[in-house]
Amino acid sequence: MARRHWLDPLARKVLQAMGELPPDPAPRVQEARSPSLEPEAASAGSPSVDSLCIDVNRASAEQWRQLPGCSDAMVDLLLRLQRGGVQFSQLEDLAQLLDLSEDLRDLWQPHLIFRWHGDAPPLPQPKPLDLNGASRAVLAGQLQWPNDRLERLMAERRRQPFKNLADLQERLYLPPDAVEALIGRVRFGARPAGPSLPPRG
Repeated sequence: MARRHWLDPLARKVLQAMGELPPDPAPRVQEARSPSLEPEAASAGSPSVDSLCIDVNRASAEQWRQLPGCSDAMVDLLLRLQRGGVQFSQLEDLAQLLDLSEDLRDLWQPHLIFRWHGDAPPLPQPKPLDLNGASRAVLAGQLQWPNDRLERLMAERRRQPFKNLADLQERLYLPPDAVEALIGRVRFGARPAGPSLPPRG
């Protein structure tokens, strides 16, 4: 077979432009991939986003990352709040926290479930501290007062039981913030009666 000259392609184009040669046939378009292969390819990778369903208040990092546009910073924030017991009840709160665009909000909405997992068990409320009856050790442990203030309380209540917070403030010269800290935490019981003495003979 004779070796082709390097000008052959150029000469061919010139002759085609002059009408001396027919144009080159159109390149054959590659057949589209069979649709039957696409589900198989999808199944080989990660789950389809269309079938994704996330429990917002229990989702793992891997689940969050499957949502389009969910950055590592968002995932970190959501997991930290989850560990702290924070729960979301609606998409608006989540979107505002993460500053989601309208497009992302619409993309996420069909895949999110806001399931409430119950509140943390309430902590037992301590009984009010009886300032007229509690021992010095109990008062010191719960009030965390300076020693001189605690001594004034003990001396004043020996003289006469306290009637209420106002009476306590006036007799101990307490600042307002110290009295405010006692609201709901203390009570003023009657002073225990002393030992009964036998009648005189």
